[in-house]
Amino acid sequence: MIAKLGIKDRSKVAWNLSQYERVYEEMKNEFEINSRFKDIEFKLNLIQQNTKFFLQVLDSHKSNMLEWIIIVLISFECILMIMEMSGMG
Repeated sequence: MIAKLGIKDRSKVAWNLSQYERVYEEMKNEFEINSRFKDIEFKLNLIQQNTKFFLQVLDSHKSNMLEWIIIVLISFECILMIMEMSGMG
């Protein structure tokens, strides 16, 4: 995800001038950019997996509820049919 944003990409100035490239590398090492981005990416992936899991749980709950509604409606229809066949309805 972070790679798609291009946050860690070097600027064109750093590519063209070696003195800026050295500063860029030193700052990247000083602030531990690579390890921090790995941690952020791990956390984002964890959040994404948890979100998918909870969406699946919600979808499953909705499906179960719809199945029970269908069962109740079919049962109600069967009761009405039995009452009609027995002459009560």
